[in-house]
Amino acid sequence: MSDSEPIHLEHADLPCNQFVELVTEYLDDALTPEERARVDEHLGICEDCANVLAQWRLTIELTGELRHAEVESIDPTARASLMAAFRQARR
Repeated sequence: MSDSEPIHLEHADLPCNQFVELVTEYLDDALTPEERARVDEHLGICEDCANVLAQWRLTIELTGELRHAEVESIDPTARASLMAAFRQARR
């Protein structure tokens, strides 16, 4: 790395994979103030994770709150596809 290349703090202070693990707690406002500050800092410098957060917010907005019975009534093929997509996003 040359002196002119920026240092990507998202990898040093909060790796993207840790952000993905914290996103639901972030959205639920269940993080400590210190954890929330780290996530906010990461979001300010990592466009990819900011996009992931925006996608989560849109998903929540479009689906609303699903009850367990509603989730169980989803077509098994569609549910398996959604679960695979969520697992892939965590990687």
